[in-house]
Amino acid sequence: MRLKRNIFFKLEILLICLIAFTLQVASQPIKKTCKPDLKLTAYNFGSLGKLGPIDQVKVLKNAGYKGLILNSQTKEDSVNLNIFIKELRNDKQFNIHALMIRYNFNEAVQVRESWKMWVDKIAGKNIELWVIFGKKMDGITDDFIESKLREIVKYAKTKKVKVILYPHSYCYIASAEEALPFVKKIHDKNLQLAVHLCHEIRAGNGARMNAVFENVKPYIGAVTLAGTDSVADFSKPKLMDASTIKPIGQGNFNMKNFIEPLRKSKYKGNVGFINFKIEEDPEIYLINSMLEWEKQFLIYK
Repeated sequence: MRLKRNIFFKLEILLICLIAFTLQVASQPIKKTCKPDLKLTAYNFGSLGKLGPIDQVKVLKNAGYKGLILNSQTKEDSVNLNIFIKELRNDKQFNIHALMIRYNFNEAVQVRESWKMWVDKIAGKNIELWVIFGKKMDGITDDFIESKLREIVKYAKTKKVKVILYPHSYCYIASAEEALPFVKKIHDKNLQLAVHLCHEIRAGNGARMNAVFENVKPYIGAVTLAGTDSVADFSKPKLMDASTIKPIGQGNFNMKNFIEPLRKSKYKGNVGFINFKIEEDPEIYLINSMLEWEKQFLIYK
């Protein structure tokens, strides 16, 4: 009998210890894998753009991206936009982040003014309109830009389309700080500006990104980045692109100088990865870029 009591006593002690341990483990917070609070989308440029629309979406989703940014230069772009809209109409996890339009002053009027057709296509679909004004020409003034931009913003507002003024190298507006006066003067909630790392590098602003973000932060509506060198190589157009648009994690620019001021700006939207003329296998470089983005965003707080 004494032996049985000892065995039962030991079993009771063991059971109590096991329950106590289980409760202690259950009370500990579950450690979640950290992810950036700013989600990454991508342009459909380079090798990715050579795939069909449905395959583009598949590759981007597999790599963890949350949307894509589309061009609007050709009839094929128009056809593909319709395919993307149909494919993603019920998708809650992945969307069309934005549609870019370019207002080139040297093109025929019907081409320049086709922006209305593009706005109509994306009306009410939560797709942003990113507006680039083309290369400078004689007779094109700030007053013209302001007037045309007001017209675009006013029309887009009736279609529930948000407008982002898109600075672009070698164009009338080449940097975020050059876009700022137009956005401030028009002063419409439906108009904001973009900060693009590659175009800021080309504008000579790589070493002053903290100041750029500080100056424009109340008006930021879009942000894009890519791997880049600290200084653009202007010796050839091809080298200008290659030196400022690389898979994320490549190039000698210290991404801390972009990510830290981005975080301090309190920007809450998606971040676009520009992949212009990147011809590597998209299933490889897109995944690698996503991993680099997640790593660097969490390092540089």
